[in-house]
Order: sequence, then structure tokens, then C-alpha cells
Amino acid sequence: MRRYILVFLALFWCAAAVFADSNPALSNVPIDAGLLGKPRIILPTGPVRGEVFLFSDKEGWGADEDILAASLQSKQMIVVGIDTKTLLATLNARPANDCIYLVSDIEALSRQIQRAIDDTHYQSPIIAGMRTSGALVLAIAAQTPDATIKQTVAIDPTIALPLVKPLCTDAPRVSVSGGSIYGLSPHGLRNPVDVGYTAAASTDGRTHVLELKKQGFAIQTKDLTENPHQAVLSAVDRALSVAVASDHSVGDLPLIQLPTAPSFGTMAIIYSGDGGWRDIDKSIGDVLQKDGVPTVGVDSLRYFWSKKKPDETAKDMARIIDTYTKLWGAEHVILVGYSFGADILPKAYDLLPVGDKKKIVEISLLGVSNTANYQISVGAFLGNSYGDAPTLPALGKLQAQMIQCFYGELETDSVCLKLQGTGSELIKTSGGHHFDGRYDVLAHDIVNGAKRRLAVAGNRDSNVAAERY
Repeated sequence: MRRYILVFLALFWCAAAVFADSNPALSNVPIDAGLLGKPRIILPTGPVRGEVFLFSDKEGWGADEDILAASLQSKQMIVVGIDTKTLLATLNARPANDCIYLVSDIEALSRQIQRAIDDTHYQSPIIAGMRTSGALVLAIAAQTPDATIKQTVAIDPTIALPLVKPLCTDAPRVSVSGGSIYGLSPHGLRNPVDVGYTAAASTDGRTHVLELKKQGFAIQTKDLTENPHQAVLSAVDRALSVAVASDHSVGDLPLIQLPTAPSFGTMAIIYSGDGGWRDIDKSIGDVLQKDGVPTVGVDSLRYFWSKKKPDETAKDMARIIDTYTKLWGAEHVILVGYSFGADILPKAYDLLPVGDKKKIVEISLLGVSNTANYQISVGAFLGNSYGDAPTLPALGKLQAQMIQCFYGELETDSVCLKLQGTGSELIKTSGGHHFDGRYDVLAHDIVNGAKRRLAVAGNRDSNVAAERY
């Protein structure tokens, strides 16, 4: 039986929606929908296969969208239905100086829904639109960070978007009568973009996408014989069928591989913050790879979406160490964690087998908190503070000489300050929890620290050998 769950906004802090449904997983759950208005939340009747944010055409949500949403639901999709007519009216009424960051509200709502229904694996949403909303989802792609959207699906996108207020993006924007024409961010696409054209596609919409492709953006385009609604279904099926290749021994883990020849016999494992593999984690990983340090990223959003026990995390870490030291021919390992990822590292390291501990040359903690949590909290994502266990006792069990503790000068309550006098390496940077965005400097500090520690260990081993001789 198909169930449609209408979500109505109520006053909850700054604007919240409450699910009105008999489903115990959603009943009376406060949901902050942000700028997305009153989304229709439609759940599948069986295991969740994926999630799609479906934007109606400019006329608003109607019977055609109901049919399409039901078809997506039958494919075991969570469907979040957005009335584009209402949304654009809301956005155009916003203050003139405020830019609009829709992708943030999409991600926040996606997390809240999947947490509310207790989905065991977080799945990044697909965003889909037709005609005017096709232009909208392409514009959203221009403001999307890494590891946020699984795929963008635009069917018959128009060239212009009837939105006069600016989106928060560095993409080119041209104002036209009653709206805007958006390009894409010069930093490139952060997720796959699939554009389909039916017989009803507009010529100027096609030309605009073609120009974007000529600029080097990897947009997939296809001429279709289907109608727009069938085209959305097909595109969603294609997005869900894409398999991510990974080593079979760690294929169940959400890992990002950044291979390169190890320049000094060392690889790195980076545990991301609770936002997933993006920004600081990705940037540091990219620099480490360029510096000759092959790197594995662990997407904490997806790995810790279901609660983990510390010993479970340690066992998975051991699997990663075993797999990639062999694959890449690296003798030594740097453990790096940012924020949420830094919080869990000390305890996980302490529970590693002795053989794996001997491979760790450095533990680099960036923005470590006072407490550690072994499950991603939607509340923490929305700005609240959560934690299960204090981090300082676990830090106290580590060899102080292995520790690099990075903190911003604005973080006056940083755990790093409690390590003063222990022999740990404390590195104060400008800024706060995001270190003023100087991620390349952080990465170079991590590499140089590992080289120093290896040199000290080498000298110590040489001295011991000389004494024996």
C-alpha cells in the first residue's frame, strides 16, 4: 500500500515541519525544512534503495508529479516532493542582500528523514527537475560541495531560472527579465550531472548546456524518446545502478582512494568530519597525494551513520591498514582525523593489534573535541554538541611523541591546550575550527612531522644497533 506523508511547517525554533503520519518512525518528529517550504515526504514500503528530491515544474505540484512520485516510491525510493512554484515565490521574497544556499537545506532535510526512519546506511540524495526545475537543479549543482548530492538529473532544462535573488555560488550569473541564467562553478562539478532532452526540449536550453560542456564541465547529455516523467525514472535508475569499485577486503567500507607511489614509504588514513568527505578532509588528502603520500579517506558521515563500537572501529581500521599497506607497498602509516574523525582516533588506535600499532608513525588530530561520539548526530550537524566519551583519557594512553594536535587560535577551549608539557606537538593556526582554510599548510605540516618522526626512529634504531655491536 502506497503511503503519502504530508509534511506541514510548524513553529519549531526557526521554522520546522512535523510529520503528520501514523508511522511511528516519523510521528511527532520535528523536521527543520529550511527554505524548502512544505515538502511531501513519501516513503517506500520496503528497504530504502535511495532518496530523490523531486522538484515540480513552475506550475507547481500536481497530478503528474503525484504519479511520478508514486512510481519512484515503487522503486523503493524516499521521495521528497518540492512545489517549485511555491519555492520560487518564497525565495524571491527574501531580503535583497541574502544569497540562497538551497543545497544546505536539501542535505539537512535528507539527513533528518533518514535518521527518523532509522535507515542503517546514509544515502546522498538525487535531485531531479524538469523544464524550469531542471534549470533550478543545474543551478543547485553550481553551489554543491563534495560528497553531498549523489546525482543531478535535469530533463529539458530551460536556459533561465525565474529567480531574481542570487544563489550562493561563484558560478557566473546573468540577470534577465524576471530571472537569472546560471553557469557552473569554476571549481568544477562535485557530483555527476545527467541532462536529458525529450522532443519538447527548448533550443536555448540545449544551447546553454552545450556551452557548459564546451567549457569543460563533464555533463552527461542524452536525447530521449520518453516523456519527461519517464525520463526522470530512467535517469534515477541509472544513478542507482552505478557501482563503486573497491578492494573486496574493504568493499563494505565508505572509502576514498587517493593512490600514488609512496615517496618515503608512508601512507595516510584520514577520518573525515561529520559532514563527510569534503572541504578540509578532501583538500588535505589531495595535497598528501601530491606530496607522495598515498591516502585512504574514510567518509565518517556514512561510516558512522549507524552506531559503531570503538573495538569495531579499530577492527575496520586494522583492515584498512592491512589492505592498503600491502596494495601500495607502504611500511608506515599516518593517522589523520578532523573534528568528528579526530575525536574517535585515540581510542581506535589504542584498540589496534600490536602489529598495526607499530606501523603508525604519527597521529594528526585537527579540531579534536572534548568528547567522542560513535554515531553521526543530526543535532550535531545542526549546530548542537553531542558526545559519548571524553577524549582526554584516550589521548593520555598514546605515546605523546606521536601526536600532532592542531587548533585554531580562536579555539580557546581546545583539548590540545591540555596536552601542553606532555611532549605532544601542538600546532596553533590562525582562525577557528576550520583553520582559515589554509589546508595546504596543514597537509605540509603533517608530512614534515611524519618525516621528522621517522628520522628520529631511524636514529634511535641505529644507536641501538651500534650498542649491540
